[in-house]
Amino acid sequence: MRRQQAAATRRRVLDAAEALFVEQGYARTSVRQIAVAAGVAVDTVYATFGTKPRLLTAIIDRHLAPDGEASVLSTAAVRTVREAPDQRTMLARFATSIAAISTAVRPVAHVLRTAAAADPDLAAVHAEMEAHRLSNMTSVAEWLAALGPLRLPVERAGEVIWAVASPDMGRLLCDERGWSEQRHAAWIEDTLVRTLLGDP
Repeated sequence: MRRQQAAATRRRVLDAAEALFVEQGYARTSVRQIAVAAGVAVDTVYATFGTKPRLLTAIIDRHLAPDGEASVLSTAAVRTVREAPDQRTMLARFATSIAAISTAVRPVAHVLRTAAAADPDLAAVHAEMEAHRLSNMTSVAEWLAALGPLRLPVERAGEVIWAVASPDMGRLLCDERGWSEQRHAAWIEDTLVRTLLGDP
């Protein structure tokens, strides 16, 4: 029961923090405001998450691994990508998965990116998150290379996937230009097939 109560408290704090961060920005949102919105004590927020920047990353992590997996690479969606029988199927599955993740994580990822420009602590967190994302995208490139040749070295292929699948790219295409998630996924797939695999 205590574990269930702790998990419920964690969810309330994350829900409250995400809503406030997206609505009024990171800098204008205090831990006290989050605690009040979640119906908990300020000390509970600090005891659960440590710092305000780590609260922000916990929100992103929840979108990446919603069932409490160790990382996004451990999720069922990513396992489906990794188990694809050929390169094109892998890229199709990857595009669908990453477009859905982008839709979910973009608002709070934008909060992190913009706040990092003015907050050195958040700048370090942003750099850490991007390094993790690059590592994950390089893993995808390695899975592709295991199924057949690539037009680029694996390291460069990972960088291309990292750029094409970035939340910033999703923000430009979907939030600024009005693309649907499905159109975004189709573009990711087409771009990566053309760039990494070349002609059939």
